[in-house]
Amino acid sequence: MRSAQPAAAQTQGFAARALLCLELLTLAIGALQFAFVPNSVSRPMLAAAALGLLTVSVLFARIVPALQRPLARQHSIDVAALIVCITLFAIATGAAHSFIVPLYLIPLVGAALAFGRWWVVLLLAVVIAAIGFLLGALTPDVAIGGPEFGVQLLTVLAPGAAVALIIAALIEQMHSAVQRISDLASTDALTGLLNLRSFEEILHQEHRKAERFGRPYTIVVVDVDNLAHINETMGHEAGSQILGAVAAAITRSIRGSDVAARLGGDEFVVLLVEADSAMGGAIATRIRNNVYAGTVSVANRLIRANVNVGTANFPEDHLYPKELMILAEQNMQQDRALRRAPE
Repeated sequence: MRSAQPAAAQTQGFAARALLCLELLTLAIGALQFAFVPNSVSRPMLAAAALGLLTVSVLFARIVPALQRPLARQHSIDVAALIVCITLFAIATGAAHSFIVPLYLIPLVGAALAFGRWWVVLLLAVVIAAIGFLLGALTPDVAIGGPEFGVQLLTVLAPGAAVALIIAALIEQMHSAVQRISDLASTDALTGLLNLRSFEEILHQEHRKAERFGRPYTIVVVDVDNLAHINETMGHEAGSQILGAVAAAITRSIRGSDVAARLGGDEFVVLLVEADSAMGGAIATRIRNNVYAGTVSVANRLIRANVNVGTANFPEDHLYPKELMILAEQNMQQDRALRRAPE
């Protein structure tokens, strides 16, 4: 069953802004080097090319739609552009002796912010260490095989890697916290299904897709029969157990692409994605049968639930989402009237 929008997606905008700030910081440092310490740039054309490459990458990654989705693609381009820019600028300003070398902290932090995964940061640290040996090989008075160079490289890389790993751990914790908050805000506490507000958001999104691509969908409204009587005679705890059992039966009856929610009180609503009226009717029957097949034990008594169901289909019923929900509820009420014995 689909849930609300994942928490990670809600934090990607922050990562994109943070990466942009890191790229602008790198460009500013390079520009200041040109402006105030031009003698330190032994290869000005290469340094200019490095800054130009980073500038072009920043612009293209935010202008070209194909580079923006998914956001992980844009983040990867940003981090790679930072590494290439810093490496080229370091080569242009003294290679292993360049003041730019400590700036490798920037892509490490950027990777931690964008991906929040320890293994990504560690892999990037290995890549930067390899680049460090390349810079050492390009520096005539540096012996990359000696322990001094290894200690120097570790001194530069270790603090950046440590900071990035700490940030990655914090990002993971933040994602978990945001996910928990999102779950609490979008789900029903008793049944674990989506609440009505979250369901309606997904329903309107699916309706727009259905209109655009000519796909059907079915709405099913499920009502628990005689729940008020159970609450009065056996207590609200028994009624809550019945609702939980019905929610579990609904979840077992639908597909992974479908969406179920608690409509309120003793009613549930289900969105069956790309399901015509025939498929919708079959799944509605499956829900009814699975609910009836289960029992709930309350005070050494087994209670069997019954449900009434009603369906409405798009585009067959020629209605909009809210009207389809009303029609499905009306059909459910008709189903309830037909199943109850006349007095």
